[in-house]
Amino acid sequence: MKLRLVLFIFVALLFVMTPLSLVSFEGVSRADEPPRAMWVWDVHIPNSSEATHELISFCKSKNINLLYISAYNFGESAKPSYRLFNAVAHKNGIKVHALAGDPRWSIERYHKQPLEWVGKVLEFNRESKKEERFDGIHSNVEPYGLGKPWEDKRGLLLKWYLDLHRSVMDLIDMEKSKVVYATDVPFWYDDDPSMTIKWHGSAKPVSHHILDTIDIIAIMDYRNFAEGPNGSIELAKSEIDYADTVGKKVYIGQETQKDLYPEYVTFGNSDEAAMEREIKKIANAYEGRKSFAGIAIHCYSSYKKLINQKK
Repeated sequence: MKLRLVLFIFVALLFVMTPLSLVSFEGVSRADEPPRAMWVWDVHIPNSSEATHELISFCKSKNINLLYISAYNFGESAKPSYRLFNAVAHKNGIKVHALAGDPRWSIERYHKQPLEWVGKVLEFNRESKKEERFDGIHSNVEPYGLGKPWEDKRGLLLKWYLDLHRSVMDLIDMEKSKVVYATDVPFWYDDDPSMTIKWHGSAKPVSHHILDTIDIIAIMDYRNFAEGPNGSIELAKSEIDYADTVGKKVYIGQETQKDLYPEYVTFGNSDEAAMEREIKKIANAYEGRKSFAGIAIHCYSSYKKLINQKK
């Protein structure tokens, strides 16, 4: 009896004292849809083993196998935390993309900033073990957030914006890095005729130019209903169709933040069951399409709140 008690205590202590980098979490997998991605804007999570443990557990329970994690600051003091975070995520079958962005990055004179950031991510990967590296680089550059410059110089801003993506891909290719490059795009980049831009001798919607250039897009396809002419399914159709022809991948993004206007752009004022019903419709609509990579949820902090609220 005493021997059993000693063994029990030993096993319990072993579990408690096991480094987080070696812990693997069990979760529920949804076989009826692709795994999901999720934006994580909290820069403090990689610095905390408790917060990392909570995030990984959440991902495993919600069929999430890709994180876009805020990672703009790559000072020497931050590198060990990101290395450990990436190793824990990979141990649990979750890929990680370094996430950063600013509307000003679309302006040509500011391109130096994102290119330096991309360079630092690539340097981080060179200096890190395989399991500690980022799997991708994910930019969030929304030039329409610039206000008056967007109103006055939309066409020029979009050309600069496309030039930026080309420069990022050139940098990745030059380094012969295996990271993928992804970016967020609004669904209306190919719905509004004014978004058709002549670039490198070809006139196409901005989202199509982007798909020609980079590896993956996440459509900010923010509606709290899937069906109908203004629903998420229809609004993502052009991107899915075009991505099929050029061999690129598309995530369809859904919003969970509360109190956004108009209310139909988010599930934040609803509940998880309502969101899951609509996501199921999107997944069913694009099942079997080679470009459809899955659903991306914006974002971790509001998603957690959503699952705890009732409609």
